[in-house]
This record gives sequence, C-alpha cells and structure tokens, in this order.
Amino acid sequence: MILYLGLSLMANVYSQYLTISPELAAQLDGKRKFVEIMATIDSFYVSRDYQNNPALFSQYKKWNRWAWFAVRHQDDRGEIDYKTSQYFDEAKKMESSRSNSESRTNSGAWQFVGPYEVNWTNPIGTKGIGRVDRLAFHATNANIIFAATPAGGLWKTIDGGENWFSISSNIPNCGISGIVISSEDPSGNKIFILTGDADSGPGGLVSSYGFLRSSIGVLVTTDGGNSWATAGNSNTIFSGRRCYKLLQVRNTPNRLLAGTDNGTYISNDAGVTWAYSQFTGFTVFDLEQHPTNDAIVYAAFQSAVRKSTNNGLSFDITPTFSPGLNGATRATLAVVPANPDEVYYLQCGATNNSIYKSIDIGDTFNLINNTDLISGQYSYNCSFAINPTNNNLMAVGGINVTSSSNNGTTFGNITIGILNNVPIPPNYLHSDIHDLAYNPISNVLFAGTDGGVFTSSDNGVNWANKSNGLCVTQYYHMDGFEGVHNLIIGGAQDNGTAYTTNGVTMNYCGTGDGFSVDFVCEDNNIFYMVENTRVFRFTRSTSNRFNISPDIPANQTFFPNIIAHPTDTSILYVGYANSIWRSNNQGELFSWTQVSNTGTSNGATGHTGGFAVSAHMPDRLYAANATTIMRSDDQGSNWTTISGNPGWPATFGVITDLASRSNNGDEIWMSTTGSGGGNKVFYSGDAGANWVNFTGTLPNLPVYSIVCTTEGDIYIGTELGVYFMDIAMNDWVPFYNGLPLVPVTDLFVNEAVGVILASTFGRGIWQGDLYSDCGPYLFLTGNTEGQHFYQSNGFIETTQVLTGSIGNVLRLRSPQKIVFKNGFRSYNNARVHAIIGNCGQGIFDFTGSTERGVSKSEYLHTALLKVTDD
Repeated sequence: MILYLGLSLMANVYSQYLTISPELAAQLDGKRKFVEIMATIDSFYVSRDYQNNPALFSQYKKWNRWAWFAVRHQDDRGEIDYKTSQYFDEAKKMESSRSNSESRTNSGAWQFVGPYEVNWTNPIGTKGIGRVDRLAFHATNANIIFAATPAGGLWKTIDGGENWFSISSNIPNCGISGIVISSEDPSGNKIFILTGDADSGPGGLVSSYGFLRSSIGVLVTTDGGNSWATAGNSNTIFSGRRCYKLLQVRNTPNRLLAGTDNGTYISNDAGVTWAYSQFTGFTVFDLEQHPTNDAIVYAAFQSAVRKSTNNGLSFDITPTFSPGLNGATRATLAVVPANPDEVYYLQCGATNNSIYKSIDIGDTFNLINNTDLISGQYSYNCSFAINPTNNNLMAVGGINVTSSSNNGTTFGNITIGILNNVPIPPNYLHSDIHDLAYNPISNVLFAGTDGGVFTSSDNGVNWANKSNGLCVTQYYHMDGFEGVHNLIIGGAQDNGTAYTTNGVTMNYCGTGDGFSVDFVCEDNNIFYMVENTRVFRFTRSTSNRFNISPDIPANQTFFPNIIAHPTDTSILYVGYANSIWRSNNQGELFSWTQVSNTGTSNGATGHTGGFAVSAHMPDRLYAANATTIMRSDDQGSNWTTISGNPGWPATFGVITDLASRSNNGDEIWMSTTGSGGGNKVFYSGDAGANWVNFTGTLPNLPVYSIVCTTEGDIYIGTELGVYFMDIAMNDWVPFYNGLPLVPVTDLFVNEAVGVILASTFGRGIWQGDLYSDCGPYLFLTGNTEGQHFYQSNGFIETTQVLTGSIGNVLRLRSPQKIVFKNGFRSYNNARVHAIIGNCGQGIFDFTGSTERGVSKSEYLHTALLKVTDD
C-alpha cells in the first residue's frame, strides 16, 4: 500500500478531503518521492515563519512525525510504501507476549520495565503515559471499560480506570479505531475490534500525522481477549483502509457496520463475511443508531449527514443535512437516550467548529454554536459527547475540552493541556482529545487523549488521571547508564521526556515530543534531551533544565540527534538535517561550534542516521544522514566520507542507526531499512575502509536500531522484534521471547548489570537478560502465549499447551531430537514449527523446515496436535 497517495489526485478530491492548505497541496501536486515531499513541506512552513505561529508549528511538527516514520518505509524508488499486509504476515509469525518465567535464555526473556504510572508531584512537562484513540463500556458493569490505542493494542480495566491491563498481547499490535462489545454476550467476553490508526492519517488522503497503521481487518475474541482470530474475509476487504468507527446494529446483532476512508462496509453474519457497502471515495467518520428506533442509523461525513431507515442495510444517497465544508476536516455525531429523536452533528477543523442539532430524527438541523468551541487539528482529533440522561450537558474535544450545561448555547470550563512549572490545576487534561464518552451507567465523562485516559464527574470542570498501568508509551529514543540498574531516560511522542530510577514511575522533565536522549559520561546526574526543536540539559538532583540549543537555520530544527563525548564530560554533539554542532562546555551560554557545512549532507543527521562514538578512540565520531556516513578523528574538525567504499551496498533504503564497539573504535555497525528486502545490516572492522553485509536471513522488515557489546555481540531492533548475532556466527537468531510486537526504536546494553533495554513505539520500555549460549537439554512446560523460540545443543522435550490465537507461535530447533511428550497441545490458529539444526544457525526457515517428519511443510495448523514420542 502506498502510505502517501499520489498527490496528483488532489485536485479531484478536494471537495471530499480538505486536509491541508490548498497552497501546500498545489506545491505537492505530483510529488511521490519522500525527499521531494519533505523538501516542499520544509519550504512551505519555513517561509511562513512557523516558529512564531503556534498553529503552523503544530502542523509542521506532525509532518515531522510523519517524516520520521515515512522515511523508514520507502521503496527502491524513494516512494513511501508501508506494506501493511506483508508486515501483518510477518507479525503472525513473530507475535510475542509475556514470558513463562524463563531464566537466562538464548532467545530472550523480556519483561516490561515501564512506565506503569506518571509522577504527578513534578510539575515540569506534559503529564501523560500514551495515546488512547477510542473508548468502550461494558453494558451492565460501570467499572469495566476498554481503551484502544494507535500502536499498543486493546486495554481493559475492571475497577473504573484505577488499573489497566492488556487483552491483546497475543495479536499483532496494530492501531485500533473501533470497539464493539457484542450484545450477544452479556458477560462482555465477545469483542470485535476494527484495526487501523485513522487518527494518524487525516481524511484518507495525506498521511501527514505521524505513525500510521492501516487496517488489517476486524479481529474477534470470544474469551475476553485470551485468544483472537480474524473475522472472516475482513483482512482482505479492509486491507490498507483507514477506519474510524465500528457499530453493531441493535436488535440485528449479526449486522456490523464500519465507517472508513472509503465509505461503509457491512457484515450480516457477525463478521464471517464482509462486503463494501456505500460511498466509495468518501470518508465516513462516525456511525450512530437511534436510541429507541432500531431502523434508524446515522452516518457522519465531512460535510453531510446521511440516514438509514432499514437497520443500516443501506443509507440515503441524498444527504439528510449538508452544511458544506465550512473549514471542517472531520465530523462526528451524538445521540441522546433521554431525548431519542435528537441527533447532534459536530464539524471539526483547525479554524472552525460548528454544532448542529436535529429534533426530528435527523430530517432537519439547526446551528446551535460555532463561536466558542475548541479548535481541532485538521483530522487528527475531533470528539463530542452528550450526557445520556441530560441533553443540557455536553462536551467537545479538540486540542482541549470545553463543556456546556445549557444544551450547547454557551461553552466554558476549558481544560489546560500544557504545564510549565506550576501546580497541577484541577482542570488539567492532557491535550489532543481523540474520544469523549459518558459512561452510560455512571454518567462519568471519560476522555481518551494523547496522554491516556482521564475522567470528570462534574461535566468537564475537574479531571482525574486514570492511566496507571496503561503501558502504551510511544518512544523514539532511550538511554541507560552503565552499571546502574533501572536508571533510564526516554523521549516519547506526545509525552515529552522522562526518566525513571526504579523502572516503574516516570519523572517528567520535558513536554511536547521527546526525541533523542543521552547521559553525560561518568555522571548519571546530568543528561541531554531533545524536545521538538530544542536541546536541553537536565540535572536530576535539582530538577533544573536549561535550553542549550544552538542557533541553527529554521529548516533544520525538528528532532535532531545528540550524543555525548564518551570520556569528556564537557563535550556534546548535535546533528540536524544539514549540519553538526559541537559544544565544549555542555552547551553553557549557547556556545557552539559548527563542525559540518550548512547546506550539505556531509555527516548531517536528523530523522535518520545518527551518531556513534567509542571510548577506545574518544575523539573519533561517526555520523550518518539517510544515505551517507562520515568519520571525524578530531571531534568533528575534519571529516572523511566512508560510505561508498568497497563492500558498500548499491541500494539499502535509508540508514537508521550506527553503533561502534566501546573497546574498538575501528568497528562500526550500520542498520538500514533494507529497501527491497535485503541489505539491512553492515559492518566495517577498519573504520569504514571496507564493508561487509551481515543481513543474513533477516525478515523483510525495517531495522530501527543497533547496539554492540565489548565482546562483539550485536543486537538489532526491527519493526517487529529483536534479533541477535555473535560476530562469529554466520547468521542472526530471534531474540524476542516475551517482547510485544511493536517497532523496537532503541536499544541499550548494560553489560555490568547483564541486561539489555529496548524502547518500543507503543508498548513502553522492556528489559531482558543478555544472550547466553545454548545448553545441552531443554524441557519446556506450561501454557505458552505469543511467539517463542527455543534452541538447544542437545535435545528438546516439551509438554507445552498453545492456546488457539493469532500470534501464538512456537519454534523449536535441536541438532538431535525434538520430543512432543504426552500433554503437549496446540489449538486452532496457533502454529508449531520444529526443525533439526544446529544452535545459532540463523533465522528459522519455515519453508525448508521438517515438522514431525513432514518435509517442506510451512507449519502445522490443526484443531488439536497431540504427539507422544519417546
């Protein structure tokens, strides 16, 4: 699927999707290559002085979020190509969940570190844990609530939001944009989820808003999330779609409706089969059913409302109401059980919002407010809720929330979304509101925000954070400190920069989007961090933070990479899009020296590439942009290009990370996106004079991060997991037991403690033991969920039980014998792979494996596998 649709189509679809300014659309018309697209965007916002315009700054920041993701998903032509179906296929092979109390292992034994909760005693920075896009409530129990996230799966609370836990750890962690708690099951255990991160892709046209997971269909569980399966043919029908709403039609429970960027889709047999319904090429943002008249279903379009009078089977072609665009880029609906014939329509945009009300089941609408509503952010967020028992009480969410107590005539009680060294006020609510909903039983107002879940018991006047245990932080970068356990800093999307000393509670020290982070060498009290466009120095003991940003051109500002000198506590390097800077005094008094040429890509970093240093040669600095690596042996004063030397790949996508061995500065590792399926990891043992391809049999996924140890062990973080290789090996081995299936954006090896840390884009920070050699024998027991890989130098015996769920995969490798003993079981949807082979010999090759003597069988996929072989 092309993530960035051909912009030559813009002129034809602007009547449907007004997602960016016409001026920018005209400039982007016909451009498909990432470098051309981003150069146009940079020029557009810089020429309009975005730094002094908060609205333009917010837009440009989200374009840069998009750029961070999109640049990692280019094809050989440089066009954006996010292969959703391919990654889902890989995900089905690689999904992992919590570990079964494994000790040190040669396949990983990952456990969640944090954050579990937010420290609200420190007033610095944004207070949030991770983004929540959708909320749903149990029909009879007010304490049971579900939260859907853009990258971290589905979460559940049974105590009203005091604590949350994941109920989708065994499925690929895709974006979720719709939740249905089936009315057929009063227990609430049958759940449908509509996948696809629509809030990160506005209007179905331009993916200008950050991280995007297109739909992989509808998934269903009948046991409360213990096991999941694809609902019928939905994977094919919804492939590549951006989805917004899933509705189960009351009193016709087998009918499911989905609102997408290509109209509506329908299933009339509880998800067994799906078909396109209506309105191709138009986005249906919301679907609501009349509270008492089962025949009536409403659909919200960007500039119109349409109605069904046959239980959602079809909708009127002619809009019931069409006010025109009015600057709106998204819309939503609300119905009121206490006043069932009322229906409300909210148009939401960056500059104009309007609420319309109908009292005759949607036949006519009247404008009730367009003057004092909260602005949204194009199609990034737009939310609306009305109290089910009192139509006077309503709330509108965009950047913040405002509420009304007189049926929308006036609005007030505007929430505060940004904190700057002030006591936390009772009306604080993390900014960017993706969902607002009243609990139908308790009437408590819930908000799904960029920072988690919040509640209000007084119609939006005061708010409480209800996000503890909602472990869905989207990290860009992370760092630890050698020899100190659980001292970690991380920069996250939406939720700034934070550090932890216990691995549980995050202490916030920066707002906005946190990015690159690094400790000062030999001083774990001081670290550096990037916040949107600026660089800060933070001192933990005093909670002092100082803006130390160099004065750089406006078109280079967002998301620079930083790295501290490995032995000199005073030196810091900062890499922007086209320049590298060095400070010799920790950035004090903004004293910086530019050490690469502005206007060139010589060694420059930014969204891609990065830095690498080695304590062995502390003044040597490796720096990379998307396609080039340079080396300086004198702290950046002089540079030598080392890309293009013998062994350098002809094609490789873009460079994503660098790593140098701390006890050998001549060794340099490079990870890439591997455009075209190969050329993902390269190594030089002579400071870049020659290069060796170490891609091996890695899956066709982007590699995000790479780290090496003093012993020459290499770990990489990919789109869907971690892999390991000893330089003496001839290939990589999986190292992901217990690790959720999300992009692994950064890695840190703490050799003195014996652990490896991994930051993920959607499931926080994880920790595992370092790789250990294969033992002579393995005996495996217990229930096994998620993806697990075991290997032995001798033989393997197992009595494990695999529940039947998408993503439950067991892989075994032994050079001698694999014994499935009495009690071993693998149920439908789970997969078992067994192969006779030596420990450490590469990625598991499914197509060439032998499974219980069946040559070249891809996998065993049976209703029940029960084998005894002594």
